[in-house]
Amino acid sequence: MSNFHSYKERMTEIEKKAKAILKRHNLYSIPIDPVVLANVNGIKVNNAVFSEEGISGLVAKRGDNVSILVKNNDSPYRKRFTIAHELGHVFLHLAKDGDFVDNNLDLFRDIEESDLNSNDASFREVESNYFAACLLMPPDLVIQAYRDDKNLNSLANKFKVSESAMGIRLNKLGLLK
Repeated sequence: MSNFHSYKERMTEIEKKAKAILKRHNLYSIPIDPVVLANVNGIKVNNAVFSEEGISGLVAKRGDNVSILVKNNDSPYRKRFTIAHELGHVFLHLAKDGDFVDNNLDLFRDIEESDLNSNDASFREVESNYFAACLLMPPDLVIQAYRDDKNLNSLANKFKVSESAMGIRLNKLGLLK
């Protein structure tokens, strides 16, 4: 049970951090643009063609230089989520030089696939996914929008995320019964 409580506490911390970052940069309105957030933090975002199949994005930090690369031919909504996910690594995990290379499976990783060990690489992916969801779909903004319009497609378009991402977010927020 203690793992669950520490997991829940960690997710609450991540949610607060994403909100604080958005508010600090005056970006707390929908749709949130993760490229603008990256740029105001001095992070370069570029499209890339990866030689290895299945890579959707990566973030690399070398000194003060941080770069995010996203798969060139992914859909715009997928790129937005990948960029937000990579920003999660920047704000949560990259205190020193290093990098994260994320494949398609990492962007769909959820807690059921993790052992709740905060040092585990898969848990860092879960954290970055949650950060991305909080960044692109802040809870209070989603709840407010949901009160006005319960149509999944319409909400996904409003937040510029996939229907799948919005469905997961609505479910996690307890809005889908």
